[in-house]
Amino acid sequence: MFSQAVDRMGRVLMTDRQRNPRVILWGPGQVGVGALRAVIAHPGLDLVGVVVHAENKDGKDAGDLCGMPATCIIATRDIEAALAVDADVVAYFASGDYRYHEAAQDIARCLRAGKNVVCTSLVPMCYPPAADTETAALIAEACAEGGTSFFNSGVDPGWANDVIALTMTGFSSRVDTITMLEILDYGPINQPDIMFDFMGFGHPPDHQAPLFDTERLAALWAPIVHLVADGIGLPLDRVDTTIEKWLATERYEVASGWVEPGTMGGMRFRLGGMVDDEERVVLEHITRMGDISAPDWPRHPSPHGGYRVIVDGLPTYTVDIEMHGRGDNMRGLTYATVMRELNAIPAVMAASPGVLSTLDLPLITGPVRGGRWRGVLPTAQR
Repeated sequence: MFSQAVDRMGRVLMTDRQRNPRVILWGPGQVGVGALRAVIAHPGLDLVGVVVHAENKDGKDAGDLCGMPATCIIATRDIEAALAVDADVVAYFASGDYRYHEAAQDIARCLRAGKNVVCTSLVPMCYPPAADTETAALIAEACAEGGTSFFNSGVDPGWANDVIALTMTGFSSRVDTITMLEILDYGPINQPDIMFDFMGFGHPPDHQAPLFDTERLAALWAPIVHLVADGIGLPLDRVDTTIEKWLATERYEVASGWVEPGTMGGMRFRLGGMVDDEERVVLEHITRMGDISAPDWPRHPSPHGGYRVIVDGLPTYTVDIEMHGRGDNMRGLTYATVMRELNAIPAVMAASPGVLSTLDLPLITGPVRGGRWRGVLPTAQR
C-alpha cells in the first residue's frame, strides 16, 4: 500500500503513496462536522464512510451533512457495517464529555477491527502515561489485538500546548518555566449542555458543575502538563489545581442562553506542574462567557482571542496565536481542533501498533495549495 522509508531513529515514514489513506468519519456533530468538511476537501485523504448517532442523519449523503456537494458516501448508524468497509483509519469525533467510557469502548472496537484511530474525544489520552489506567489499558489492549495505532490530540489540550512549547525550548539556552494559556470568549458557542451544564456558566457559584471538581479538572488537563514536562526531561512531583470564578453583574445573552446577575460569567483555572514546590510547567485557561465578562482579567492581543505560550528563560519567548476562519474565530477553532489529528494520519499509520502521543510522532505537516502532501517532512528522501 505504501512505499516506506526509515528515519535515523528507526521510525517508518510514509513517502510515495499508491493511494490516499481511506478514512471513516465517526461523529459529524459540533466539532466533527468541521472534520467531515476537512476530510472531503483534503487532497491526501479519501472519505469512505460516515458513522452517525442521530436518526435524522442516517441515510444522508456526507456532503448533505456538512453543506458540501454530494459525495456518494452515505452515513449510517450501523457500526458493524461501517467497520466492515475497507478503511485505514477511523477519525473519531463523537463527544466524550458526558460519555467518556462509551467513547473509549467505541474506539477500542475500531482498533480491534483493524482500524487505526485519530480523535479528540478521550482528552486525558493526549498523553497515555498520565491518563487514567483503565482507559489507557483498554486502548493499549485493543491496539495490540488489532495491530493498530491510536492518537488523541486537539488544540488545548493539544498542539497549542505540546508542539509549540516543546519547539520553542529548542531555541533556548536555559528554560526556567513554561506557561501555556488559552484566552477565549466562549460566548459564540451554541452548546448549552457543555457551556452551562458541564462547565457551569450561567449557574450560581455554589453550583456543582462537573468541571468544578478539581480532580476531574486535573484528570482532563494534567496529562498535557506531564507531557510537556516529560518532553523536556523534568518529571513533576505533582500538579496543583486552582479555579477562580467571575460573577455577572447584569443580565446578558450568549449563544447558549442567558447569563443572569450573580451567576458565573467567567472562569479562570490553573494547573501548576510542581518540582520542589515551585511551579515549572503551567497551564491556564481564562474563559469568558461573553466579551463583557471579567473585564479585569488578561486579554489576548487578538480580538478573536487565542493561545499564548511563554517559555521563560534565556531568552524568554512569548508566542501569541490567533486563529480564525474567514474572520470567524469559532470556525477557525474548529479546524484548529481537528486538523492535527487528520494531518497526522500518515504518521499514525506508519507507527508501530500502540498508543501514541506527540512525543512519539515526527513533525506533522498540512496540505499546501499546489504542493504534494505527505503528512511528514520528506527527511527520508534527502
